[in-house]
Amino acid sequence: MKTLNLISPPVSEITFQIFTFPDGQPHIKLDIKTEQRFTSCRILARISSMNDLFLVLAAKNALDHAEVEDVELYVSYLMAARMDRVMTNGEPFSLKIIADILNLGNFKKIKIFDPHSDVSTALVNRSAAIDNAALVRMAIEDFTEKYSSNNNYCLISPDSGALKKVYNVAQQLGIQEVAECIKHRDVSTGQLSGFKTFEENFGQKTCFIVDDICDGGGTFAGIATLLKSRNAGKVVLIVSHGIFSRGLTIAGIDYIYTTDSYQSFGEVLPNFKFYEVGTVLGL
Repeated sequence: MKTLNLISPPVSEITFQIFTFPDGQPHIKLDIKTEQRFTSCRILARISSMNDLFLVLAAKNALDHAEVEDVELYVSYLMAARMDRVMTNGEPFSLKIIADILNLGNFKKIKIFDPHSDVSTALVNRSAAIDNAALVRMAIEDFTEKYSSNNNYCLISPDSGALKKVYNVAQQLGIQEVAECIKHRDVSTGQLSGFKTFEENFGQKTCFIVDDICDGGGTFAGIATLLKSRNAGKVVLIVSHGIFSRGLTIAGIDYIYTTDSYQSFGEVLPNFKFYEVGTVLGL
């Protein structure tokens, strides 16, 4: 099976060109020669904008015209995944809109890396989630090799919504200790009002906060303050999708691990590491 890598063109097995017409329309041209026909392909793409979504469907259409029968899609980041319900009157069900458009591609199957909730896979046809266990394992191994050779650490769920996913990762990796945090947020304004945890003393354990998305980082700064007030050692953030709308540093977070699922990174800080999402997914 050939791979069309829209995230990292240099390693794509199918070369392509992306450009924009004068009227603003994005366009893609795949280099598929008649004498080099193939029957199956997987597309690796991030969908962080409407342009990305159009290019994914345009690539699928081009493959259809080239008579490639089986086309799978691996989505590193799915825009609007957090808008998985109507929060307040007057707002759209954005994830449903994105899913309906994506379903027009009629892909053989779609794999979505660490979607925000099960609603994504419920709305996208023939889809399944890929969890973040591989990323968590890679991050913990890297951090413990660099800074600590013992197993004195625990996983932290930043809120009740993430708890099930964090427990699932802990079970896969054989990690015994998981602690839950609770945050209070006004859904109409997005304003955070406080954090709680049931743990009284972390005993200088390294605390790995595990979540799907980091946007501005306010949640994780608040949790880091709480954890350190309960005698946590280093506080490390592991997030699948790094938006970092307020920069690559977060108060109280000693180290950050993420992937390039949402965006590409150039030169980064010493306490920041990202993995190529294709590597995390084993592609």
